[in-house]
Amino acid sequence: MRTFTERDYITYPRRFKAYRWYKPLLVAVLFAVFLLISMFGIELITKVIFKTVVSDHGYDDMDFYSAPGAFYNGAMAAIVIPCLIFAALIVKDRPVSSYFSSMGGWRWKNFFRMLGVGFVVFGIPSIIRFALKGNTGIRFTLGGFLILSLFVPLQGVAEEMMYRGFIMQTAGSWFNMSLVGLIVQILCFTLTHNYNIIGVIGIAVSALIYGLTCVFSKGIEAPSALHILNNMTEIYMAGFGFGAVSAVQTVPETLFNLFFKILFFLFVLYAAKKLHWFDEVKRDDVAEFDKKHK
Repeated sequence: MRTFTERDYITYPRRFKAYRWYKPLLVAVLFAVFLLISMFGIELITKVIFKTVVSDHGYDDMDFYSAPGAFYNGAMAAIVIPCLIFAALIVKDRPVSSYFSSMGGWRWKNFFRMLGVGFVVFGIPSIIRFALKGNTGIRFTLGGFLILSLFVPLQGVAEEMMYRGFIMQTAGSWFNMSLVGLIVQILCFTLTHNYNIIGVIGIAVSALIYGLTCVFSKGIEAPSALHILNNMTEIYMAGFGFGAVSAVQTVPETLFNLFFKILFFLFVLYAAKKLHWFDEVKRDDVAEFDKKHK
C-alpha cells in the first residue's frame, strides 16, 4: 500500500503516482552518464581556454584560487545540478520541483532569509575564526576570485540536491521511513569527503544537521544556504590568506564549526515552529505532475 506523510520531505516522492522503486536507479544511471560526459567536457574546456591541466587530487593541493583551478574545481561540482535535472526529466518518475522541496519547488524567499540568518549565526563567527589565524599572503588571482564567486554557491546547492534531494529522498521512499533516508545520506556524504578521522566525524554530524534542516524546513533551501556559507567562508578566507583548505581537521576547529551549525539548525526549528516560515505551499506539484503523467 502506498503510504506517506503528506509534506514530509524525505518520503515526498511517494506522493507521485508515476513513482516506482526502480525509477531512481534509472535516474542514477543517466546521471552517471551525463556526469562523465560533462567531466570530460570540463577537462577539455579547461585545456582549450586556459592552456593548462588541473591535476590536484585532494583538499590540501586543490586549486580554487587561479582562474583555471577555480573553473575546473567549481564546474566539476556545479555540473551535478544540470546532470541530475536532465536525468529526472527523462525518467519522469517525479518532477524536478520535488528535489527542491515538498512544498512545490524552490522557495527563493526562504533561501535568502536563511542565507541572511546563516551569515549572522555562522558566517561572521567563521570569518572571525579564520581572521585570527593571521594572514600568510593572498592566493587569489582576479580571474580565480570572479570565477569562484560564480561556482561556489552552485557547489553548495549541487551537494544538497544530490545528497539530501536524490539520495536521502530515494532511500527514505524505498523503505517509507525518513530515518533510513537520513542515515543513508549521512553515510554517503561522509564516504565522499576524504578527511582525517576528526574531519570525518565533523562531516557526519554536518550531514545530520543538513538532513534535519531539510526535514524541518521541508526542502533544501535552508541547508543549501548553510552549505554555501560553510564553503564560501573556508575557501574565500583561504584565498585571501587566512588559513587553508585542508583534509586535516583539528578538534577545536571541528567543534567550532559544528557549534555554529547547530545554532543555525536551532533557529530553523524556531522559524518552523513559531514563525511558520516554511509552511507556504508554492504550488500543488503532485496534482499537476500526476495529471500530465497518468
